[in-house]
Amino acid sequence: MAQTEHPQWNPALLREHRHAAGLTMEQAAEKIRNLSFPDGTTPPAATFQMIGRHERGQVHPGIGYQRAYAALYRTTRSALGFGPPQLSGPHHPAIRQSDPSLTGDGVETPGRLGHHRRTGAVPANIGLERLWQPGTLPAVFEEVTATLTASPLPRRQFLTLSGVALAAAAHEWLVADPARISAALTGRQADASVIADLNSGVDLLRRLDDKLGGQAVYGMTVEQLRLVVGLLRNASYSQADGKALHAIAAELSRMAGWTAQDTGAHGTAQRFYLLGLRAAHEADDPGIGANILRCMAEQACGRGDPRTGIELLRSARAGARGRLTATENAILAGQLAVAHGRAQDRHAAQAAADEARDHIAQARPDEDPPHVYWVSAHHITYQTGVSMIFSGDPAAAIPHVRSAIDHVDPDMPRDLLEFQASLAVAHARSGDPDAAVRLAHDAIDTTPLTSSALFGDSFAEVCREVHATGHPGAKDLAEHLRATTGATTV
Repeated sequence: MAQTEHPQWNPALLREHRHAAGLTMEQAAEKIRNLSFPDGTTPPAATFQMIGRHERGQVHPGIGYQRAYAALYRTTRSALGFGPPQLSGPHHPAIRQSDPSLTGDGVETPGRLGHHRRTGAVPANIGLERLWQPGTLPAVFEEVTATLTASPLPRRQFLTLSGVALAAAAHEWLVADPARISAALTGRQADASVIADLNSGVDLLRRLDDKLGGQAVYGMTVEQLRLVVGLLRNASYSQADGKALHAIAAELSRMAGWTAQDTGAHGTAQRFYLLGLRAAHEADDPGIGANILRCMAEQACGRGDPRTGIELLRSARAGARGRLTATENAILAGQLAVAHGRAQDRHAAQAAADEARDHIAQARPDEDPPHVYWVSAHHITYQTGVSMIFSGDPAAAIPHVRSAIDHVDPDMPRDLLEFQASLAVAHARSGDPDAAVRLAHDAIDTTPLTSSALFGDSFAEVCREVHATGHPGAKDLAEHLRATTGATTV
């Protein structure tokens, strides 16, 4: 029997999930045949006979069936008994497919609750129920940062939220009223000079992340956040300085989320983003809050959920209530163009890209907050190109992405890698896979950021696009990426 050839496989889990879904084998087969995957993959031609063989352990499902079962039952492959989650540890994170059913740190769905109980994995918002209650933020901050310090991949895994659950966080951002901060707490004074020193440290961490990647900076970021949380809990400060401290905590939470995301710990990243969103509201700083929602939207788009990304970006703009600079508006519109492009809405993508260009043309850098130091016209050009790649015009996207590459800051190697990966995807989609393979090999050879999950994810997407063309170099490219990153899957 197939089960003896796969000793870790438990075929009974397939039957349990089907029964929990209330489906007969005939109904399950029909639903599998009608599945639609984000990457256009054709679902298996399922029959009730084959489903029966799988559930009895007579035939081991191939990767196509494994993916289909995960999508049908709204869970992960590992929850269905097909092996452990694809996590290789904090130092060499595995490259994840954009399909959440193939990940360990995957999308939270109702069908996974039983899996949580078996594995100890929990949703990213677990324990944050008090987050938006008055006066609770410092305590919640302390609880979270005490458990997520040196590594974003703790013993307890956090599952990413999507859809309604993730949009609920944005809803709180829209409707909550900033609470007044107590004028003084017990402890030493946190005044303007302390705040200036903290802001200098935040800026240094941003620059280090640009150059070294999230793996190197995550621990330092969380430790800095813990320091600020300690001040919020124990120092005395004016109302204005309290808002400034909350703004610093919000930005450090965003950075902790971003650097965790760069190690592949998407659930942990969301946990920090949710904290940061609340702190930004406490600080009455719509720019930081909107930027956190932009990061959450970018994460959602990268994990195959552009519709949620669109909703998060809309909430970011609505919640800011007209208090953003032209540069901040430009990057939100640019990310919205990308989200619409990935949702294959060409008209909406073009409109958002036009809006982004209009905003960046009106930018006044001296008015911008520090957290948008990296935004420039070439980045908006890049986002325009990406929106075109995925909305059906990859050939026209090539000059936009190439122009962005020509103007990228040499101190931001991760941006360069992201741009190069997108250019390779554009070539693959426009009928020139030879150029895509050549570009990808060159980029992988020269990268200093081999531990970056964002780098790995970007080039895993290139590998999939090249493979879809039938190019004979697809296998070698995937092996090159595996050898460079230490990932077990591409």
